[in-house]
Amino acid sequence: MLHLHPAPLARHCPRALAAALRSLLVLTALLPLLALPTGCTSAQPRSTTHATEWTTIGRSLQHRPIQARTIGNGTYRVLIVGGIHGNEPEPAPSIDPICSLLLNSPTNSTVRIIRDINPDGTALKTRGNSRGVDLNRNWPASNFHPSPTNGPAPLSEPETALLHTELLAFNPDLILVLHSIKSGPFVNFDGPASTQAHTFAEAAKQNDPSWHVKPSMGYPTPGSLGTWAGIDRNIPILTIELKRPHPPNAPPPPLPQAIHQLLPPRTHHATENAASHQHVGPT
Repeated sequence: MLHLHPAPLARHCPRALAAALRSLLVLTALLPLLALPTGCTSAQPRSTTHATEWTTIGRSLQHRPIQARTIGNGTYRVLIVGGIHGNEPEPAPSIDPICSLLLNSPTNSTVRIIRDINPDGTALKTRGNSRGVDLNRNWPASNFHPSPTNGPAPLSEPETALLHTELLAFNPDLILVLHSIKSGPFVNFDGPASTQAHTFAEAAKQNDPSWHVKPSMGYPTPGSLGTWAGIDRNIPILTIELKRPHPPNAPPPPLPQAIHQLLPPRTHHATENAASHQHVGPT
């Protein structure tokens, strides 16, 4: 920026010119203020929710990207798996609305969202991955046994190995896995998650009274994520089963609102901390 000094100029220029230069300096100093919108006097910091964009955290067997993002920096940590079976597409349209609600209605939570851990199965419209392995039977649970659909060993598939690494790094207080089933909608749980399951179901009933808690799936689930996390490791985990297929002309599933009810409210103290700190743990 050019700096003008009127005092030396005044010694060599007429008094009127020196006065004009002084006026020009004053006007230059006022220009930033004049550019502010009407009614604004200064730039005020806004309270925002800490969030990352969607990033690729790994790739499937057929090299499709697996994406995740983190929203919030609160103390309660929640991991959401948006899809694990490729022939269950019903939860996918709810992922972006869930993110929008979390961004616009902050809570005292850090929510890690994995959009789809099985993008090959989604592309192929198959339950398992491109090798035919069910990614919800490939976990190092106490009841795992090898088979063509369970895999030759726990975490034999790159998709389950990636999710396992994410879980250990993120260390969630609650896990939500989104599914769909013909007998839905309901919420199943493993581990100490009965309270969360009933909270979710009651919130979902505001949209669809058929939502309910189903403590048992009614069939064996060897090597499942629910068994490994909920039973073997005592981490609360909900298996959220949407109706499959989604009824035509029915309203969207109430996933955003019901999930939001599971999260602790953002206190004034948490809001102040969020303005000065950002989450530095695994994202």
